[in-house]
Amino acid sequence: MKAKFPLYKRAAGRHEHRAGGESASGSVVALVDERYLLWLAGQVSGAKVGALQRGALNPILAYLARVAGADAPLLRTLLFTDTSVVELHDDVVPRLVPAHASDGGLALVRALGHDLVQLARHGCAWLLVASDDERLIPYVDEAQARGARVVLVADDAVHDFARLAADDPSWARLLMQADRRVAVPAHGWQALITPGLAFHAARAEEADPDGEDVPQRPSVPEPDEAWRAQVARIINAWWEEAPADERESLAQTMRAQQGIPPEADRRILMQVRRELGRNLNFPEKRLMREMVRATVLGPEAVATGEAALQAEVAAGD
Repeated sequence: MKAKFPLYKRAAGRHEHRAGGESASGSVVALVDERYLLWLAGQVSGAKVGALQRGALNPILAYLARVAGADAPLLRTLLFTDTSVVELHDDVVPRLVPAHASDGGLALVRALGHDLVQLARHGCAWLLVASDDERLIPYVDEAQARGARVVLVADDAVHDFARLAADDPSWARLLMQADRRVAVPAHGWQALITPGLAFHAARAEEADPDGEDVPQRPSVPEPDEAWRAQVARIINAWWEEAPADERESLAQTMRAQQGIPPEADRRILMQVRRELGRNLNFPEKRLMREMVRATVLGPEAVATGEAALQAEVAAGD
């Protein structure tokens, strides 16, 4: 049976096109998974975000490139999206991909990964990537092997990596592969979700001059038994309704990577949110993912995977 989440294999072709254009050498190019930024904006704002203000992308990404240490200008942004393009913006190049529901985001991963490798192959020095899909790791690895520096875009959760690794192991592994990581400032999120609001780097620097002045997340209690029972019912219903081939493919993928694939994680998280009628806090999301892994793999496999991840995080420290 063909796996739903195949691993990347390096291509040996010699005559592929230049993904970023002839002038990519020595510059910065951003590759953005729009679904990821929409999801992250919703996490930060606490509300559903229907659309990004695409005109704000380049100023924000150029600022993040400077924060990361890039000494070259942002050449362009490649925007991977499954929604229609109704307005054009300078230096933002749309890359239309199939709807996420049709293939679990596989076409997007392949398209973004291909451009990532091609840009590195043709001399692009800095690659700014906005995605949390762990399937990009082999592409990032090859881009780095070809001399590019890869910077991943995240939110303030990246500053508390131990907590993020416990809450989202799949995303943590992708972040560990990057050369550097940068967080979008609060003013940047406002510009991305507010029509007509311009992004000003000076405001971002005033709020966070060294990139480390991050407010601490408030302490929240662990979920109670009533919450556990309700979420267990939702997860069990999801698992029972899933087709047999999808269940087998998901189990194989999770055994290989010790984490929930991002597309499956988002689908379950959205279902739980709908039924609970609210967003989940960090302890709730962490416990929900533990319950999903226990449902798919069994308790013993979950314990083994958590131990392996903690060892990997400790080694990275």
